[in-house]
Amino acid sequence: MGRYIALCMLAVVQLSSQYLLPGDVTPFHYDLRFAYDIDPATNFSFFGVADILLTAKKNTPKIVLHAEDFLVDDEKVSVTGSKESPKVTGVKLNDTFNFLTISLDRDLEENENYTLTIPFYGNLVKGLDGAYISSYENKKSKEIEYLISTQFEAISARKGFPCFDEPMYKATFTINIAHHKDYNAVSNMPLMSSSGTNALEDYWPWETIGKKFKKSQSDFVWDQFSKSVPMSTYLVAYVISKFSYVESPPELSDTKFRIWARNDAIDQTSYAAHIGPKVLSHFEKWFNVSFPLPKQDMFAIPDFAAGAMENWGLITYRETALLYDKDESSFLNKERVAEVVAHELAHQWFGNLVTMKWWSDLWLNEGFATFVASVGVNAVEKTWKADVGYGLENILAVLGLDALESSHPVSVPLEDPKKISEIFDTISYRKGSSVIRMMLMFLGEDVFRKALHNYLTKYSYSNAEQDDLWAELTAVNRQYGGLARNVTVKEVMDTWTTQTGYPLLTVHRDYSDRSLTITQKRYLSLGSDRSDASWWVPLSVLCEGERAPPGVQWLARGEGGAAEHRFEHGARPDQWVLFNYNMIAPYRVNYDERNWKLLTAALNSDSFTDIPVEGRVQLLSDAFELAWNNKLDYGTTMLLASYLKRENEYLPLYTGLSALAKIENVLKRTPDFGAFQKFMRRLLTGIYQKSGGLAAKKILNGDDLNSVKLQVTTSAWACSVKVGGCEENAEQMFRRWMDSDNPDENNPIPVDLRRTVYCVSLRRGGVREWRFALARRRASNVAAARDALLHALACSRDVWVLAQYLEWAVTDGSEIRRQDAGSVIAAVTRSEVGFYIARDFIYNRIEDIYNAFRGQDRRIGGIMKTLLGQFTTEKELDEFLSWKEKNEKYLSSSKIAVAQGIENARVNINWLKKNKQLVVDKLREYSV
Repeated sequence: MGRYIALCMLAVVQLSSQYLLPGDVTPFHYDLRFAYDIDPATNFSFFGVADILLTAKKNTPKIVLHAEDFLVDDEKVSVTGSKESPKVTGVKLNDTFNFLTISLDRDLEENENYTLTIPFYGNLVKGLDGAYISSYENKKSKEIEYLISTQFEAISARKGFPCFDEPMYKATFTINIAHHKDYNAVSNMPLMSSSGTNALEDYWPWETIGKKFKKSQSDFVWDQFSKSVPMSTYLVAYVISKFSYVESPPELSDTKFRIWARNDAIDQTSYAAHIGPKVLSHFEKWFNVSFPLPKQDMFAIPDFAAGAMENWGLITYRETALLYDKDESSFLNKERVAEVVAHELAHQWFGNLVTMKWWSDLWLNEGFATFVASVGVNAVEKTWKADVGYGLENILAVLGLDALESSHPVSVPLEDPKKISEIFDTISYRKGSSVIRMMLMFLGEDVFRKALHNYLTKYSYSNAEQDDLWAELTAVNRQYGGLARNVTVKEVMDTWTTQTGYPLLTVHRDYSDRSLTITQKRYLSLGSDRSDASWWVPLSVLCEGERAPPGVQWLARGEGGAAEHRFEHGARPDQWVLFNYNMIAPYRVNYDERNWKLLTAALNSDSFTDIPVEGRVQLLSDAFELAWNNKLDYGTTMLLASYLKRENEYLPLYTGLSALAKIENVLKRTPDFGAFQKFMRRLLTGIYQKSGGLAAKKILNGDDLNSVKLQVTTSAWACSVKVGGCEENAEQMFRRWMDSDNPDENNPIPVDLRRTVYCVSLRRGGVREWRFALARRRASNVAAARDALLHALACSRDVWVLAQYLEWAVTDGSEIRRQDAGSVIAAVTRSEVGFYIARDFIYNRIEDIYNAFRGQDRRIGGIMKTLLGQFTTEKELDEFLSWKEKNEKYLSSSKIAVAQGIENARVNINWLKKNKQLVVDKLREYSV
């Protein structure tokens, strides 16, 4: 056995190394010079020269680096050294791994420095990664304007220039960009000087460039940017555009902030201009590490695959993630802007200053930025309680996905760079964030922040892996007396980051004394787990009547597995005991029947707030999930959920409704859906009316985020389950909008309720309403408003309209931007009528979908997961599986997502077989 494992391990290492650069030479500085022509008439031509300063780590006759999507002028490639300069004997590109191999007539000598010069040229494409072309309509001139933006994470810097495109190879950069005088260029560092002299003359004389560009040299300017700090290639960035900017008030930060947008949208930058510098200043204090660059530019890009990208000193965003219009953007849009801005600014330390060694530790970047975003938002928007809200929503998302066998560990072994895009997912971001929040809670904020400061200082401008972080946290923690049971941070955290999944704790109380037993086992949505995985579980326990709950206790790895583990507690036999009352970690808890009854009675009493908000969230989430999996009686769950009628907090209500949405999803195409709707009307009518609903035709308490979310969520649900008057009120408001003299200027529908009102009106209306919404979307200049209409257009029940909408999603130059195509297909797939049309469209048009999503591979995985998530019959799944076999090549970058989708479909099918009748009976019983 031992020998077999060793051989397998060896094979993996050899396999993975073929994807990696050999490391014989390492870069320490890049001098990059580009000349771009932003003109469709010349097919967006460009020329470039890269001078890369290298150190030979050992004697080698070749240099291997990355290049993709441009042509290299082989004849002009050269290597110069301080002593002798070797001659280049060959330049060869390997398309599989994008390796550019430069062969030399003699060895480079160990520890000597050399300059590698590569002239290159090509044409930019309208993709969403590398250096790419984006476009937008100038609202005044009605003309199409173009710009160049970059998206180099994870492995697309090689599409912009020849480079050592792995995060380990940090170097400094000087960048010089030639562009037409009508444009401006911005890069990571401040602009140093501008000139009319061709900086590429030695390799690309203007005679050559001018012939291609068909323009005179006097039309162009060469912008030279200051030398950067050492950074990874994926953080290099530049934007060449006709945008304008707003400067942030200088008193908010020592760093100069500029927010850039289309000239027509510059009035939507004010919110970001204020919170950006405030968040940055807060992080400097929180980490006790200064921001190392003199400026921070933030750009709203019209075409953008992700939400935003943390390029150092030049952060790029989708318009919806940076721009906020007080009349057209909802409170939730505002919250989104704050969260994304804080997330990207957190990356300036986590990811940019200290970078993971390889993408398998991507979670160190993304988990930290996701967690620290809540710290940043909390500092600038104190009333939102972002720390609790984000923390709980992240854990709930993790509990759903990580219960699948096809989930993956937080720190995931990655051999193939083409699989990197797949791990930019809920596990890396949200589970990463949840285990970091857990760590802060069990170590205490002082220890946590001191250790982070040490980690960021020690590894500044270099690379680290998770063990480096654990070492710093353990060291500071030991100075303060260490953790209980003398456990190290690494011992605890490895159980959460290197294992897939999370535990279910089963708690049995002994009511004759104050003790209980606990067992732990990995929780799975399908069947039982056969593995013996176990965790170091932090236990936060609250007993009824306790003023101050005791500190964290531990269930050790290996405890509660084969044998039950016994604990003392402080509750009398008639008092409840609640585990994970503050949701310190992502795990589920099941109790004996008597303790469930005590907890349910408490929730259904006037003193239900004795159980903290996080505890109510935990109970709802666990009760629904355990019943779903036959580990708890649905009667207990329904009784517990009936307390929601008295709930005033958004988070527990959101949790209960999300759990009920899972039941809705599997019943919505069955004859018993009416019973579900009746139960929901009974549950919701009172809460809907209390929160303001649609009858008020206004937001009742617009300054309180909790209150707005309650009103918005209950209104959307009330209309979907046909609470009396809800849909009629929505249609009334929409009709008033259609009848107004100037609908593009005057929209009488309260901005936070628009998504619901639009969807209801398009669902109940016909083609006239749909075309009206489409026209308003075309005319709108606010990305958030366009986004609300984008989703509403998928609510139509006209088959041909939905078929046309899907067609637009894969058609160049249609109503649908490339960045939004995935959302459109997913939204149609989720609707009752749209599901059938979208399913056929996906099956028949996968090649077109695949071609439309170049540069945003994750979107195909998302579409597949959405489709599979709707499946409720074996026939549907079998059909998919046989289709999948024939179309594997289109799903090669979505393997994890497809596996998770298939498992979700099996979970649905299984549930309907086992539980449908039982649940329908309970729904009827509780609807009376």
